[in-house]
Amino acid sequence: MESSLVGASTDRLRTALKIIDAVSQGRMLFIATCNSIASLPPELRWRFTLGTFFFDLPTPEEREIIWQIYFKKYGVTGDLPSDDGWTGAEIKECCRKAYRLGMTLTQAARYIVPVSRSAAEQVKALRQMASGKFISASTPGVHQYQENAPAHKGRVMRDLDGLVTVMPRPESAS
Repeated sequence: MESSLVGASTDRLRTALKIIDAVSQGRMLFIATCNSIASLPPELRWRFTLGTFFFDLPTPEEREIIWQIYFKKYGVTGDLPSDDGWTGAEIKECCRKAYRLGMTLTQAARYIVPVSRSAAEQVKALRQMASGKFISASTPGVHQYQENAPAHKGRVMRDLDGLVTVMPRPESAS
């Protein structure tokens, strides 16, 4: 026996899409995120005609920009901790901890365990699964997995005005 609610959400979605289409004169753009694309059926993925993008961990250049954003937000400065493999959320949390607890960024970093370390196998599996199948969000073209990508070799100091100084890391820190 079928419930009277079966199909109701589909009808509401269909009505909403018709309204959006009418208001936008057919010029709508849908963007969606998904942590497990393998669970989405191909017929749904085909509807995203601009492509499927893979957002890897931020590159050193992307992390630089993220640090600047949170330096301004929290008003912190100083030597940066080693941030290889950090996400934007981890950079934010480091700045937030330093600000709220009155400690240096290096001290705050002692309380950050990057997801790239705590879930290394899952990150690697995602990268391998995306390789050659999805568009890279960071570089032009299709994402290509590299087992041993080059690491950032400098220590960066920034101030509140965004001035950046890159200094070589001590040999013991590599």
